This record gives sequence, structure tokens and C-alpha cells, in this order.
Amino acid sequence: MPDKIIPLIEAKKTSGKYVKLDPKGFFVIELDRQQIRVEYYSNVYRKKRIASGKLEKVFTGKKADALSDTIANHVPGLRPEHYCYLGREFQKAESALKNNKKYIQDGC
Repeated sequence: MPDKIIPLIEAKKTSGKYVKLDPKGFFVIELDRQQIRVEYYSNVYRKKRIASGKLEKVFTGKKADALSDTIANHVPGLRPEHYCYLGREFQKAESALKNNKKYIQDGC
């Protein structure tokens, strides 16, 4: 039997206009007193559209991997790309914290 041909796929960033909002909610990430603070909001809908959010949980930590693992355990069912986005943002926030730099959360 011949070997299966494995495709080589070049990585490309998804344009913001193609990003789907997560029906589970959203996160606000900031640096707060020598730690990373992450607020999780569930979506509040009006007329079947996301109108705002309700604060559900607050996470704090200094390490991107610990925050990622903790949020995956406490906020299950997010879209996979949402977890990826959070991991990137936590890495940026951790780097800013270590280097005493300003951190600004990117949009989707």
C-alpha cells in the first residue's frame, strides 16, 4: 500500500472580519499589581445579538501556561480558536510583566 500523502499547509492569520464571536463569552486581560488579571464575562443577548457581558469569574496569575490551564478547566466549551487567542495574549502579558512593559490586549 503506498504511503499516504501528507499535505503541507502554510500558516496564515485569520482576518478580523472572519472571526466568529464565542457564544460562551469574552475575556478582558490586564496587568494588575505585578500579576495578570483575567476577567471572564458571559454574553448578554438582546434581540439575538450580543449586547454586553456579565462578569462571571476573575483569574489571576503570573504565568501564561498556568492561566491557560486554569481557564480551560474553569471555562469549558470555548471555541478552539478562542483558547488559542487567549494563549497568545497570556504570553504577551507575561512578557510585559517580566520586562516591566505596558500590555494592551489585542482584539480578535
